[in-house]
Amino acid sequence: MSDSQQYIYPVFEQQKADLLLHLLEKNSDWEQVLVFLRTRESVHGLASELNKEGIHTESLHGKQKQEVKDRSLASFKDGKCRVLVVTDAVARAIDWTGTPVVINYDYPELEEDYLTRLDTVSVMYTLLTPQNKNSLEQLEAKLETSIDALVAEGFEYDTIELKERVKRNKTPKKGPRSKPLQHKKKKWKPKKYTR
Repeated sequence: MSDSQQYIYPVFEQQKADLLLHLLEKNSDWEQVLVFLRTRESVHGLASELNKEGIHTESLHGKQKQEVKDRSLASFKDGKCRVLVVTDAVARAIDWTGTPVVINYDYPELEEDYLTRLDTVSVMYTLLTPQNKNSLEQLEAKLETSIDALVAEGFEYDTIELKERVKRNKTPKKGPRSKPLQHKKKKWKPKKYTR
């Protein structure tokens, strides 16, 4: 069994970035923070957002050139940047032993990822959305322990979850406008004759 401490922060999806920023601002003693996400698009977006807020952040994902990956990793390990955001896939190939604080921004897709991180870091926090509660229960059953849930002091939580609307393609059609449906002629269909 790992000696690492593990906690969850229940939060709605729409507030994860705000909560992470709040935690980073409130915990100035977190000098090195490793943040795991699932997709490279999320990695780019979160790294940009944190940098805009004045938190020196580097990113690491599979589509980067090797020299960029090496530079980002060295910057984090040397303490030049405070936060490193990484995709789950890239993280599997790197040894994170001794990293003081790890945050699972997205709940890990693979249970093995969670367990491996837990074995190599000091403290691990997971931002848990309602969609991941079943996965957490399965993990707790495997670990034979319950993971403590925390509430961030001074953070204003939303009371309801905002459902993300599916964006529809609203590009106008080219060419002449079609007639309204009620004015369209019925297509001729040949009758089927039975004997």
